[in-house]
Amino acid sequence: FQPVSNPEIPSGTGSAIDRFVETRMAEKDLAISAEATPRVLARRLHYAITGLPPSPEALDRFEQDVATSDVDAAMSKLVDDLLESPGFGERWARHWMDWVRYAESHGSEGDPPIPNAYHYRDYLIRALNLDLPYDQFITEHVAGDLLSTPRSHPDQRFNESVIGSGFWWFHEATHAPTDVLADEADRMSNQIDVFGKAFLGLTIS
Repeated sequence: FQPVSNPEIPSGTGSAIDRFVETRMAEKDLAISAEATPRVLARRLHYAITGLPPSPEALDRFEQDVATSDVDAAMSKLVDDLLESPGFGERWARHWMDWVRYAESHGSEGDPPIPNAYHYRDYLIRALNLDLPYDQFITEHVAGDLLSTPRSHPDQRFNESVIGSGFWWFHEATHAPTDVLADEADRMSNQIDVFGKAFLGLTIS
């Protein structure tokens, strides 16, 4: 752990982040890469935000936007468009599912299915595409089944908050354990371990 500090921003041009990066690069005797062409920039943005390559038409459209305005305005427009696309939530939900060890079966020798696991996957995609505030996202995961005023789906009106708490149930299940109490303790230990790593960045199992 390091105490929170307010470091002095290096001198130079550009944003504060750029100046920190440039200072460290100079210390390591590294050169800044050449400026990306519009097509390369568009491809990088598509892969970073949606995980998918752009269509040829999207590349042409971005080049045209750069030519008629400027690269910053065209990039801002493209980023907004990509953040509003369904692909944004689909890409970043995959990362979150890795953190909470999402699976559609319990593993072990029988590998029994987890009924309706896909509802949690779809919940994540909707939450990300709705830009759900992170504090509410955490609340729904920790205790979405206990909220007195849960969040409802905007169109179908079902309870969204309760689905977030489903992440507690993605864990290995042993078929017919010889020690039932030890098996239950192992499951709870795993749940606490995943909670600590996903939400606190700490191992607390």
